Amino acid sequence: MFRGISRRKALTLGTVTTGGILIQRGNSQSELKNYCPPYLLPWSPPKEIKRDLTPGKTSIRLASWSSQARLDYSRGKNITEIIAKIREKGYSSACSVWTSTERNPWLDAPESEVRELKEALIKYDVTYFDVHTYTNNIHPDSEQRRKNHEYIIEQCEVAERVGAMMITTHAGTRSSLYPISPHKDNWTQESWKLAVKVMKQLLNDTSGMKVQFAIEACNMTCMNNPRAHLQLIEEVADSRLKVCLDPVNMIHPGVYFRTTELVNECFDLLGENIIAGHCKDTYMLPDRMSIYLTEVMPGKGTMDFETYLVRLSGLSSPRTLLIEHGHSEEFPDWENPEPKNFIEDTAAKVGVKIYA
Repeated sequence: MFRGISRRKALTLGTVTTGGILIQRGNSQSELKNYCPPYLLPWSPPKEIKRDLTPGKTSIRLASWSSQARLDYSRGKNITEIIAKIREKGYSSACSVWTSTERNPWLDAPESEVRELKEALIKYDVTYFDVHTYTNNIHPDSEQRRKNHEYIIEQCEVAERVGAMMITTHAGTRSSLYPISPHKDNWTQESWKLAVKVMKQLLNDTSGMKVQFAIEACNMTCMNNPRAHLQLIEEVADSRLKVCLDPVNMIHPGVYFRTTELVNECFDLLGENIIAGHCKDTYMLPDRMSIYLTEVMPGKGTMDFETYLVRLSGLSSPRTLLIEHGHSEEFPDWENPEPKNFIEDTAAKVGVKIYA
């Protein structure tokens, strides 16, 4: 499906792949061969894996998925007050989310309120970083796909109007259930080519706009590893196509215990094309015979957040890290302070600056 990365390029990036499984930079092939005989898949990490936790100079902006820290438009509410409260909660960035079943109300908001929004963002030093766009871009039904494309374009118009830098969307699935559902044809050449075609068309239909298309990975689709991200960028060949990095959406059993290597490969291959990140964790249920992977709040799984934060801090400008899965019975609206505290404590531990 994807053009292979040459051995020279892999060595230059410090990354080698064996059957799609990562080998940590600094561990030679001979070491791997001795550690993992050919009849065993190399899923267990090499011993004494090397980690470079030298922090970069760039700070990281934090955002939350909670509706209390988002910029969803609601007529009659004080926009300046909403942004002030977001800042008071310790976030310097925010997104908005709107479903494809209704027209995004930001498009019809009075110009005076859009102006108030932009002035308040500047006053409180908050970035409106993303208009999250959840839809199936390669839906098997052509008419539904057309409607989904109209929804994407509408969200781009919203981003342009409010000054958001990006929309986040997915490559899509051949399933008609949900935009993230598995399907037997998701990993075929035909589906890949359709995803490339669709991205080219969407970017062409929104040409002249500043808004960037950030693609988020999804385990059950063709966009489920950093090499796929890179291949899509190269084949679409449009400077507005970027990455919203979510390593947990790339997790399978082969990398579950090797998240350091996964994170490093993401940054080695994608670098400055990563314009934002999502922050959650992954957990494999220990009492099942089959594989049950689920998403949990940061710090409750195997994700190497020290490396994740360090690599983000090495990019050229502050990126937003959106904290997910802060919800529970006690905190149904994602308002649990534990995930944010964990990220801030981890950042302090490795010397990474959180934008204040």
